[in-house]
Amino acid sequence: MDTFSTSVLRRLTVAQHGPCVSIFMPTHAVGPDGQQDTLRLKNLLVQAERGLIDQGLRGPEAKKLLEPVRDLPAEPGFWEKRSQGLAVFVTEGLCHCFRVPLPLVEAVVVNRRFQVKPLLPLIGVNDQYFVLALSQNRVRFLEGRQFSMTEVKVDGLPRDMAEVLNHDASQRPTLGHVAARGPSGKAAAVVYGLGGEREPAKDELAQYFRAVDAALREPLREQRVPLILAGVQYLLPIYREVSSYGHLADEELLGNPDHLSEHDLHARAWPLIRARQENARLEAVDKYWKLAGTGKTLDALHRIVPAAQQGRIESLFVDRTAHRWGTFDAATGSVTVRSSPTSERGDDDLLDYAAAETLLHRGSVYAVAADAVPVPPAAAILRY
Repeated sequence: MDTFSTSVLRRLTVAQHGPCVSIFMPTHAVGPDGQQDTLRLKNLLVQAERGLIDQGLRGPEAKKLLEPVRDLPAEPGFWEKRSQGLAVFVTEGLCHCFRVPLPLVEAVVVNRRFQVKPLLPLIGVNDQYFVLALSQNRVRFLEGRQFSMTEVKVDGLPRDMAEVLNHDASQRPTLGHVAARGPSGKAAAVVYGLGGEREPAKDELAQYFRAVDAALREPLREQRVPLILAGVQYLLPIYREVSSYGHLADEELLGNPDHLSEHDLHARAWPLIRARQENARLEAVDKYWKLAGTGKTLDALHRIVPAAQQGRIESLFVDRTAHRWGTFDAATGSVTVRSSPTSERGDDDLLDYAAAETLLHRGSVYAVAADAVPVPPAAAILRY
């Protein structure tokens, strides 16, 4: 799987100096179907070559432009690492390929800019989050995305509680069950585990967690994304008391995380983030209808496109399967919409353009089915 992010989108946007070819196709994530995928890519390259010739390139020029893509199947392991979809972007001096976990619809677009809307579900709404897996014996800080999670190495992050409290193995407190409770029903300061071994006191745990929090301040300094805590129920409220990060998620992954792999943690964390995203979308829809008629919303493409280019859109809803072809003159703000593209006029997919510009100006894009767009094929909430 390859990562398609906003930074990649920005690179694709600035790289458009000539005819741009965007190729999308479904692939077989597993099984002996690499030959079928290779044949499908070959057929799409034939379509791309015709499209380049229609754009004015001579046959040999078109073949040369597509040569890096034609050589892809010969790369060792290329098809072995495939996912559910393949997206290819190629222009003079640039060829980017993304094996993505999306079942892409087969398509070839040859234009003066790259088509990116099919990949917007990967970046349309920020899917970044963090997980902090805490126990007495281990600390892990992980970054999650929609389809992956990786551990982040942080300078100064304690390996375990003993490192902070300077205990050796024979002195180390152990977490068993809470054996005593105070008047309020909360755990008392010192409790005993199974076999009479002393459990760590709350102030010892707080000291440990303050060291963890201090190490995370720098990597979290500019972040605004949720941090999900993973650990046994007794520990997490203590960490919340000492944490300086302002975006701790209310949701928690309860239980000892020491033996959970990155895959396991992702499988448990992502549904929580996905629910957050869906709630955010529903709140944005509700906000759209509350603001409708106040001048803070748009549903006409000839007004949405310039607003996106100017960075005025806070949230954009766009039909992920629709196309609206035409041209946009940034100097005058003029938008012309046509029923089908014409190479002579250099038409763009205006829905695709508006979505890309909204993302590049840090707006949110909801690339959804038509019935989830307040006013199809596109509707927007304005910042100003």
